[in-house]
Amino acid sequence: MVKKGENRLPVRRVDIQVSAFTILIVLFSTLCVFTVGYRITYSDMIDSLRERVSSLHASLDETLDKTTFETINTREDAGLDSYREMQQLLHLAKNTAGVRYLYTAKENAAGELIYVVDGLDPEASDFRYPGDPIEPEIRDDMALALSGMSVLPDRIKTTDWGKIFISYLPIHEGDRVVGVMGIEFAADHQYNTYLMLRILTPLVITLFCLLSVVFAVIFFRRISNPLFRDLSNTDQLTQLKNRNAFEVDIRNMAAGNTARLGIVSLDLNRLKAVNDTLGHSAGDRYIQRAARAIQSACGSEAAAYRIGGDEFAVILPQGSAQAAQAFIARVQKEFGQLREDWEIETSLAAGYALYDPEGGDDLQAALRRADAAMYEHKRRQAE
Repeated sequence: MVKKGENRLPVRRVDIQVSAFTILIVLFSTLCVFTVGYRITYSDMIDSLRERVSSLHASLDETLDKTTFETINTREDAGLDSYREMQQLLHLAKNTAGVRYLYTAKENAAGELIYVVDGLDPEASDFRYPGDPIEPEIRDDMALALSGMSVLPDRIKTTDWGKIFISYLPIHEGDRVVGVMGIEFAADHQYNTYLMLRILTPLVITLFCLLSVVFAVIFFRRISNPLFRDLSNTDQLTQLKNRNAFEVDIRNMAAGNTARLGIVSLDLNRLKAVNDTLGHSAGDRYIQRAARAIQSACGSEAAAYRIGGDEFAVILPQGSAQAAQAFIARVQKEFGQLREDWEIETSLAAGYALYDPEGGDDLQAALRRADAAMYEHKRRQAE
Protein backbone atom coordinates (compact mmCIF):
# COMPACT_ATOMS: atom_id res chain seq x y z
CA MET A 1 0.00 0.00 0.00
CA VAL A 2 1.44 3.39 -0.99
CA LYS A 3 0.26 6.21 1.21
CA LYS A 4 0.61 9.93 0.80
CA GLY A 5 4.07 11.04 1.87
CA GLU A 6 5.37 7.46 2.14
CA ASN A 7 8.10 8.02 -0.44
CA ARG A 8 10.37 9.73 2.09
CA LEU A 9 12.84 6.94 2.79
CA PRO A 10 15.76 8.87 1.26
CA VAL A 11 14.96 11.78 3.61
CA ARG A 12 14.84 9.42 6.57
CA ARG A 13 18.20 7.95 5.63
CA VAL A 14 19.68 11.43 5.41
CA ASP A 15 18.11 12.31 8.76
CA ILE A 16 19.75 9.25 10.30
CA GLN A 17 23.11 10.15 8.79
CA VAL A 18 22.84 13.76 9.97
CA SER A 19 21.78 12.57 13.44
CA ALA A 20 24.67 10.11 13.73
CA PHE A 21 27.19 12.72 12.57
CA THR A 22 25.76 15.32 14.98
CA ILE A 23 25.89 12.89 17.91
CA LEU A 24 29.53 12.07 17.16
CA ILE A 25 30.45 15.76 16.94
CA VAL A 26 28.58 16.65 20.15
CA LEU A 27 30.01 13.67 22.03
CA PHE A 28 33.56 14.43 20.91
CA SER A 29 33.36 18.16 21.59
CA THR A 30 31.58 17.91 24.96
CA LEU A 31 33.89 15.14 26.18
CA CYS A 32 36.91 17.19 25.13
CA VAL A 33 35.56 20.29 26.89
CA PHE A 34 34.68 18.28 29.99
CA THR A 35 38.05 16.50 30.11
CA VAL A 36 40.06 19.67 29.57
CA GLY A 37 37.92 21.69 31.99
CA TYR A 38 37.99 18.91 34.59
CA ARG A 39 41.77 18.59 34.41
CA ILE A 40 42.39 22.35 34.44
CA THR A 41 40.17 23.00 37.47
CA TYR A 42 41.46 19.92 39.30
CA SER A 43 45.08 20.82 38.59
CA ASP A 44 44.48 24.40 39.68
CA MET A 45 42.96 23.16 42.94
CA ILE A 46 45.93 20.84 43.57
CA ASP A 47 48.43 23.60 42.77
CA SER A 48 46.65 25.93 45.17
CA LEU A 49 46.77 23.31 47.93
CA ARG A 50 50.44 22.66 47.32
CA GLU A 51 51.20 26.36 47.60
CA ARG A 52 49.38 26.48 50.93
CA VAL A 53 51.28 23.40 52.13
CA SER A 54 54.64 24.84 51.12
CA SER A 55 53.84 28.17 52.76
CA LEU A 56 52.66 26.55 56.00
CA HIS A 57 55.64 24.18 56.13
CA ALA A 58 58.09 27.01 55.50
CA SER A 59 56.63 29.14 58.30
CA LEU A 60 56.57 26.28 60.84
CA ASP A 61 59.88 24.64 59.98
CA GLU A 62 61.74 27.54 61.57
CA THR A 63 59.75 27.49 64.82
CA LEU A 64 59.27 23.77 65.43
CA ASP A 65 61.06 22.42 68.46
CA LYS A 66 62.95 19.52 66.86
CA THR A 67 63.75 18.05 70.26
CA THR A 68 60.13 17.01 70.69
CA PHE A 69 60.73 14.19 68.21
CA GLU A 70 63.24 12.76 70.69
CA THR A 71 61.59 13.52 74.00
CA ILE A 72 57.87 12.89 73.34
CA ASN A 73 56.94 9.23 72.96
CA THR A 74 53.90 8.35 75.07
CA ARG A 75 50.65 9.87 76.30
CA GLU A 76 52.28 10.72 79.62
CA ASP A 77 54.63 13.09 77.76
CA ALA A 78 51.64 15.35 77.02
CA GLY A 79 52.30 16.97 80.36
CA LEU A 80 55.71 18.30 79.31
CA ASP A 81 56.08 22.03 78.77
CA SER A 82 57.67 21.41 75.36
CA TYR A 83 54.58 19.42 74.28
CA ARG A 84 52.15 22.10 75.45
CA GLU A 85 54.10 24.82 73.63
CA MET A 86 54.19 22.82 70.37
CA GLN A 87 50.52 21.86 70.69
CA GLN A 88 49.52 25.50 71.06
CA LEU A 89 51.73 26.48 68.11
CA LEU A 90 50.22 23.82 65.83
CA HIS A 91 46.68 24.57 67.03
CA LEU A 92 47.09 28.26 66.22
CA ALA A 93 48.70 27.52 62.83
CA LYS A 94 45.95 25.02 61.98
CA ASN A 95 43.17 27.52 62.65
CA THR A 96 44.99 30.33 60.88
CA ALA A 97 45.74 28.26 57.75
CA GLY A 98 42.27 26.68 57.66
CA VAL A 99 43.48 23.08 57.40
CA ARG A 100 41.63 20.14 58.87
CA TYR A 101 44.56 18.39 60.52
CA LEU A 102 48.04 19.61 61.38
CA TYR A 103 50.32 17.36 63.40
CA THR A 104 53.78 15.88 63.73
CA ALA A 105 54.67 12.20 63.70
CA LYS A 106 57.69 9.94 63.83
CA GLU A 107 58.90 6.36 63.86
CA ASN A 108 59.56 5.13 67.42
CA ALA A 109 62.28 2.80 68.62
CA ALA A 110 60.07 -0.20 67.83
CA GLY A 111 59.72 0.91 64.21
CA GLU A 112 56.10 1.98 64.66
CA LEU A 113 54.67 5.18 63.21
CA ILE A 114 53.16 7.26 66.00
CA TYR A 115 51.74 10.75 66.58
CA VAL A 116 53.92 13.27 68.40
CA VAL A 117 51.95 16.54 68.63
CA ASP A 118 48.39 17.03 67.31
CA GLY A 119 47.20 20.55 66.47
CA LEU A 120 43.53 19.69 67.10
CA ASP A 121 41.66 20.96 70.12
CA PRO A 122 42.29 18.36 72.86
CA GLU A 123 38.54 18.22 73.42
CA ALA A 124 37.92 17.07 69.83
CA SER A 125 36.72 13.48 69.39
CA ASP A 126 39.43 12.74 66.81
CA PHE A 127 42.30 14.28 68.83
CA ARG A 128 45.41 12.10 68.88
CA TYR A 129 47.73 11.83 71.90
CA PRO A 130 51.46 11.30 71.76
CA GLY A 131 52.28 7.67 71.08
CA ASP A 132 48.90 6.92 69.36
CA PRO A 133 49.53 4.77 66.28
CA ILE A 134 49.24 6.29 62.81
CA GLU A 135 46.19 4.96 60.92
CA PRO A 136 46.90 2.24 58.33
CA GLU A 137 45.47 4.33 55.45
CA ILE A 138 48.30 6.86 55.61
CA ARG A 139 51.27 4.79 56.79
CA ASP A 140 52.71 4.21 53.32
CA ASP A 141 52.66 7.91 52.44
CA MET A 142 54.12 8.84 55.80
CA ALA A 143 56.90 6.29 55.36
CA LEU A 144 57.84 8.06 52.13
CA ALA A 145 58.11 11.35 54.01
CA LEU A 146 60.31 9.71 56.65
CA SER A 147 62.59 8.58 53.86
CA GLY A 148 63.09 12.24 52.92
CA MET A 149 60.48 12.60 50.18
CA SER A 150 57.82 15.33 50.30
CA VAL A 151 54.35 13.88 49.75
CA LEU A 152 52.20 16.69 48.36
CA PRO A 153 48.45 16.70 47.56
CA ASP A 154 47.66 15.06 44.23
CA ARG A 155 44.33 13.30 44.72
CA ILE A 156 41.47 12.87 47.13
CA LYS A 157 42.14 10.08 49.59
CA THR A 158 39.34 8.13 51.27
CA THR A 159 39.90 7.43 54.97
CA ASP A 160 37.85 6.37 57.96
CA TRP A 161 37.66 10.02 59.01
CA GLY A 162 36.48 11.32 55.64
CA LYS A 163 37.73 12.47 52.26
CA ILE A 164 41.02 14.35 52.57
CA PHE A 165 43.97 15.74 50.66
CA ILE A 166 47.12 14.55 52.39
CA SER A 167 50.59 16.06 52.52
CA TYR A 168 53.56 14.88 54.54
CA LEU A 169 56.82 16.75 54.69
CA PRO A 170 60.03 15.55 56.30
CA ILE A 171 61.39 17.49 59.27
CA HIS A 172 65.18 17.65 59.23
CA GLU A 173 67.64 18.14 62.04
CA GLY A 174 70.75 18.87 60.02
CA ASP A 175 70.94 16.14 57.39
CA ARG A 176 68.84 13.70 59.40
CA VAL A 177 65.06 13.26 59.08
CA VAL A 178 63.74 13.29 62.64
CA GLY A 179 60.03 13.32 61.92
CA VAL A 180 57.14 14.28 59.67
CA MET A 181 54.75 17.20 59.53
CA GLY A 182 51.30 16.05 58.46
CA ILE A 183 48.98 18.57 56.79
CA GLU A 184 45.55 17.33 55.76
CA PHE A 185 42.82 19.32 54.00
CA ALA A 186 39.14 18.40 54.16
CA ALA A 187 38.04 17.23 50.70
CA ASP A 188 34.40 16.23 51.19
CA HIS A 189 33.14 19.31 49.34
CA GLN A 190 35.54 18.84 46.42
CA TYR A 191 34.80 15.12 46.29
CA ASN A 192 31.04 15.69 46.14
CA THR A 193 31.47 18.41 43.51
CA TYR A 194 33.56 16.27 41.17
CA LEU A 195 31.36 13.25 41.82
CA MET A 196 28.34 15.31 40.81
CA LEU A 197 30.19 16.41 37.68
CA ARG A 198 30.88 12.80 36.73
CA ILE A 199 27.23 11.87 37.30
CA LEU A 200 25.63 14.88 35.62
CA THR A 201 27.99 15.16 32.66
CA PRO A 202 26.66 12.02 30.84
CA LEU A 203 23.10 13.24 31.42
CA VAL A 204 23.91 16.72 30.11
CA ILE A 205 25.76 15.27 27.11
CA THR A 206 22.79 13.01 26.33
CA LEU A 207 20.40 15.96 26.55
CA PHE A 208 22.62 18.07 24.31
CA CYS A 209 22.87 15.19 21.82
CA LEU A 210 19.08 14.91 21.62
CA LEU A 211 18.59 18.66 21.27
CA SER A 212 21.41 18.90 18.72
CA VAL A 213 19.92 16.08 16.65
CA VAL A 214 16.53 17.78 16.58
CA PHE A 215 17.99 21.16 15.61
CA ALA A 216 20.44 19.60 13.14
CA VAL A 217 17.71 17.67 11.30
CA ILE A 218 15.42 20.70 11.18
CA PHE A 219 18.26 22.99 10.09
CA PHE A 220 19.49 20.49 7.50
CA ARG A 221 16.02 20.19 6.03
CA ARG A 222 15.75 23.96 5.83
CA ILE A 223 19.07 24.52 4.10
CA SER A 224 18.81 21.45 1.88
CA ASN A 225 15.18 22.07 0.89
CA PRO A 226 13.83 25.55 1.68
CA LEU A 227 10.31 24.59 0.56
CA PHE A 228 10.24 21.56 2.89
CA ARG A 229 9.54 19.34 -0.11
CA ASP A 230 11.55 16.79 -1.98
CA LEU A 231 11.88 18.64 -5.28
CA SER A 232 12.99 15.56 -7.18
CA ASN A 233 9.68 13.82 -6.38
CA THR A 234 7.24 16.73 -6.50
CA ASP A 235 5.49 18.32 -9.46
CA GLN A 236 5.98 22.04 -8.94
CA LEU A 237 2.87 23.15 -10.82
CA THR A 238 0.40 20.99 -8.91
CA GLN A 239 2.40 19.95 -5.79
CA LEU A 240 1.35 16.34 -6.44
CA LYS A 241 3.95 13.62 -6.70
CA ASN A 242 5.62 13.62 -10.11
CA ARG A 243 6.43 10.99 -12.72
CA ASN A 244 9.71 10.12 -11.03
CA ALA A 245 7.94 9.39 -7.75
CA PHE A 246 5.33 7.34 -9.61
CA GLU A 247 7.98 5.17 -11.29
CA VAL A 248 9.80 4.65 -7.98
CA ASP A 249 6.61 3.66 -6.15
CA ILE A 250 5.54 1.34 -8.95
CA ARG A 251 8.93 -0.41 -8.95
CA ASN A 252 8.80 -0.79 -5.17
CA MET A 253 5.31 -2.27 -5.32
CA ALA A 254 6.24 -4.61 -8.14
CA ALA A 255 9.24 -5.88 -6.15
CA GLY A 256 7.31 -6.28 -2.89
CA ASN A 257 4.40 -8.34 -1.68
CA THR A 258 1.74 -5.65 -2.22
CA ALA A 259 -1.88 -6.09 -1.22
CA ARG A 260 -4.82 -5.52 -3.57
CA LEU A 261 -4.81 -2.02 -5.02
CA GLY A 262 -7.02 0.15 -7.15
CA ILE A 263 -5.28 2.08 -9.95
CA VAL A 264 -7.03 5.09 -11.46
CA SER A 265 -5.91 6.83 -14.66
CA LEU A 266 -7.16 10.39 -15.35
CA ASP A 267 -6.76 12.75 -18.28
CA LEU A 268 -7.89 16.32 -18.98
CA ASN A 269 -10.19 16.89 -21.93
CA ARG A 270 -9.51 19.79 -24.34
CA LEU A 271 -6.34 21.07 -22.64
CA LYS A 272 -4.83 21.90 -26.03
CA ALA A 273 -7.89 23.94 -26.97
CA VAL A 274 -7.67 25.89 -23.70
CA ASN A 275 -3.98 26.61 -24.30
CA ASP A 276 -4.52 27.65 -27.90
CA THR A 277 -7.59 29.80 -27.23
CA LEU A 278 -7.12 31.20 -23.71
CA GLY A 279 -3.36 30.97 -23.30
CA HIS A 280 -0.99 28.73 -21.37
CA SER A 281 -1.67 30.49 -18.08
CA ALA A 282 -5.31 29.39 -18.40
CA GLY A 283 -4.08 25.88 -19.25
CA ASP A 284 -1.95 25.89 -16.10
CA ARG A 285 -4.97 26.90 -14.01
CA TYR A 286 -6.95 24.08 -15.64
CA ILE A 287 -4.24 21.57 -14.60
CA GLN A 288 -4.00 23.01 -11.11
CA ARG A 289 -7.75 22.89 -10.48
CA ALA A 290 -7.91 19.31 -11.71
CA ALA A 291 -5.01 18.45 -9.37
CA ARG A 292 -6.82 20.09 -6.46
CA ALA A 293 -9.93 18.04 -7.20
CA ILE A 294 -7.90 14.82 -7.38
CA GLN A 295 -5.98 15.59 -4.17
CA SER A 296 -9.18 16.47 -2.33
CA ALA A 297 -10.80 13.22 -3.41
CA CYS A 298 -7.72 11.20 -2.32
CA GLY A 299 -7.95 12.16 1.33
CA SER A 300 -5.05 10.91 3.46
CA GLU A 301 -4.83 7.33 2.21
CA ALA A 302 -4.44 7.40 -1.58
CA ALA A 303 -1.38 8.69 -3.46
CA ALA A 304 -1.86 11.04 -6.43
CA TYR A 305 0.66 11.71 -9.22
CA ARG A 306 0.92 14.00 -12.23
CA ILE A 307 2.65 11.72 -14.72
CA GLY A 308 2.39 13.90 -17.82
CA GLY A 309 1.18 17.24 -19.12
CA ASP A 310 -2.52 16.47 -18.64
CA GLU A 311 -2.24 12.92 -17.29
CA PHE A 312 -2.74 11.89 -13.68
CA ALA A 313 -2.63 8.59 -11.81
CA VAL A 314 -3.93 7.60 -8.40
CA ILE A 315 -3.12 4.49 -6.38
CA LEU A 316 -5.95 3.49 -4.03
CA PRO A 317 -5.21 1.31 -1.00
CA GLN A 318 -8.64 -0.34 -1.29
CA GLY A 319 -8.56 -2.67 -4.28
CA SER A 320 -12.24 -2.89 -5.02
CA ALA A 321 -14.44 -1.69 -7.87
CA GLN A 322 -16.72 0.10 -5.40
CA ALA A 323 -13.81 2.09 -3.93
CA ALA A 324 -12.47 3.04 -7.38
CA GLN A 325 -15.91 4.09 -8.66
CA ALA A 326 -16.58 6.11 -5.47
CA PHE A 327 -13.22 7.85 -5.88
CA ILE A 328 -13.91 8.78 -9.51
CA ALA A 329 -17.33 10.12 -8.52
CA ARG A 330 -15.70 12.30 -5.83
CA VAL A 331 -13.13 13.63 -8.31
CA GLN A 332 -15.82 14.55 -10.83
CA LYS A 333 -17.87 16.28 -8.14
CA GLU A 334 -14.87 18.22 -6.80
CA PHE A 335 -13.78 19.27 -10.27
CA GLY A 336 -17.30 20.38 -11.13
CA GLN A 337 -17.10 22.81 -8.22
CA LEU A 338 -13.58 24.02 -9.03
CA ARG A 339 -13.52 24.38 -12.83
CA GLU A 340 -13.72 27.81 -14.36
CA ASP A 341 -16.63 29.02 -16.49
CA TRP A 342 -14.93 29.15 -19.87
CA GLU A 343 -16.42 29.08 -23.34
CA ILE A 344 -14.48 25.85 -23.79
CA GLU A 345 -16.02 23.10 -21.70
CA THR A 346 -13.48 21.34 -19.49
CA SER A 347 -13.83 17.87 -17.99
CA LEU A 348 -11.92 14.84 -16.75
CA ALA A 349 -11.78 11.39 -18.29
CA ALA A 350 -11.14 8.59 -15.80
CA GLY A 351 -10.75 4.84 -15.82
CA TYR A 352 -9.66 2.26 -13.28
CA ALA A 353 -8.31 -1.26 -12.95
CA LEU A 354 -7.78 -3.58 -10.00
CA TYR A 355 -4.46 -5.16 -9.12
CA ASP A 356 -4.48 -8.47 -7.24
CA PRO A 357 -1.01 -10.03 -6.72
CA GLU A 358 -2.52 -13.18 -5.20
CA GLY A 359 -4.34 -13.85 -8.43
CA GLY A 360 -1.12 -13.74 -10.44
CA ASP A 361 -1.89 -10.25 -11.72
CA ASP A 362 0.81 -8.04 -13.20
CA LEU A 363 1.10 -4.44 -12.04
CA GLN A 364 2.06 -3.08 -15.46
CA ALA A 365 -0.85 -4.92 -17.00
CA ALA A 366 -3.17 -3.33 -14.43
CA LEU A 367 -1.79 0.11 -15.37
CA ARG A 368 -2.45 -0.58 -19.03
CA ARG A 369 -6.01 -1.66 -18.24
CA ALA A 370 -6.60 1.53 -16.28
CA ASP A 371 -5.30 3.60 -19.23
CA ALA A 372 -7.49 1.69 -21.63
CA ALA A 373 -10.55 2.30 -19.43
CA MET A 374 -9.71 6.01 -19.23
CA TYR A 375 -9.37 6.34 -23.02
CA GLU A 376 -12.66 4.52 -23.47
CA HIS A 377 -14.27 7.07 -21.13
CA LYS A 378 -12.65 9.90 -23.08
CA ARG A 379 -14.01 8.44 -26.33
CA ARG A 380 -17.51 8.30 -24.90
CA GLN A 381 -17.27 11.89 -23.67
CA ALA A 382 -16.30 13.01 -27.18
CA GLU A 383 -19.37 11.44 -28.79
